[in-house]
This record gives sequence, structure tokens and C-alpha cells, in this order.
Amino acid sequence: MDFKDVLVAFRQSICLPPSGITGTILPWICWSLWTARNTLLFEDRHITQEEVATKGTRLAREWCSAQILKGKGANSSPESVLHKARPHADPQIPICRSDAAWEKSSNKAGLAWIISGAQSNIKKQGSTTQEFVSSPLVAEALALRLGIIAAANLGLPKIRMLSDNQTLIRAITNDMQIKEIFGIIKDIHQISTAFVDISFAFLPRFGNANADYLAKQTLMGHHVAPLG
Repeated sequence: MDFKDVLVAFRQSICLPPSGITGTILPWICWSLWTARNTLLFEDRHITQEEVATKGTRLAREWCSAQILKGKGANSSPESVLHKARPHADPQIPICRSDAAWEKSSNKAGLAWIISGAQSNIKKQGSTTQEFVSSPLVAEALALRLGIIAAANLGLPKIRMLSDNQTLIRAITNDMQIKEIFGIIKDIHQISTAFVDISFAFLPRFGNANADYLAKQTLMGHHVAPLG
């Protein structure tokens, strides 16, 4: 196909997790190819295909993160505070509960998140399905990332992020590093800078029933109307 056909085709293309890229990657791959060409012509230095692809992916991820921060006025706001949830957290801070349902046979996941206020009234909720998810842990990380993006888009200055996956929470709070979700965790840390105060904590499964139900219904293809 020619370049025009490629542009049209990429309108429907998505980047698979855990790339952390929410838009098209094509402009950044083209730019990476162009700079690699110039390096070869003017410096007589060859750049491998892997290096070109990695650079394009990194630039695209940085751009997506910058757009989220730009919309929240990150340049003029105080630096975010990323921490574990305190034992006596402020009850006025909104809470975001996330969960995921994963199907091993198809590597498909249902991702869900629910943002509620101080009196447990639901402010907004959402869910989606995601193809090519390699494990339940990746699915949980993707669900939490969707929740934190939704909270940032609502303009919330503070948020408590809750998940019933202890491994994920430990990875986010830097207690451990896990290779398969490293890219998603990096995305979460970058998006966290949009908040004045943000915390992450483990939530027992019985306390996350609504998000769990929403994720399972989404995975089974049942339509659940979003709130907010």
C-alpha cells in the first residue's frame, strides 16, 4: 500500500497493552524512521529496526502522558504526592475502585472502574473490553490505569485508588518490580502527577463487588450503561 492508504488504515488501529499509548502511533514511527534515515546519511551510522520501533513507542507514550498533564495544568500545580493509603484517610477524598475479569482461552479481559464520593454515591463509572491481555495481573493493571485516567479527566485534585490485587498495589507503591506490568506501572506513575494528592491501597474482594460485577458483565458482552 502507499502512504495515503497507511494513514487511512491507522485511523482504526490501536496499540496493544502494555504500551501505554491511547492514540495513533504512526506519526512517531514516521518521525523515528526519518531521524534514523538522517543518521545513516549524515553520520554513516546504522540504527536497527528494534531501536527505531522502541524510539517511536517511547515518543508516543511521552506525548500521550503530556496531553493528560497539559489538560490538568500540571506545569502550574504543586507536585503530586504518591503514597500508600493512610490508615485514617480523609473521608472527603473521592474513591476509585477498579477490577478486571480475564478469560484465559481468548486472552480477553473486561475492565471496570467506579468513582464514588464521600457518601459512596457514584460519580462516574465505566467499562470496556481489551483484547490480547496476557494475564489477570495485566488486566488488573489496565483497569486501574483506566480508572486513574477517568479521575484525571473529571478534574479531581485528590483521589484514592483501590484494587483487590495486592501484587498490583505493591508494584505501584514501589515495593516490588514486575516485568510484565512495568510499562503500565510507569504510565500510572506519570498520570499520577495530575493530582495534588493520590494514594493506592488494597481493597478486599468483598468490598469490590460492584466493580467486579461490572467487569464480568462487560467481559460477557452485556451492555452496562455508563454513569456520569
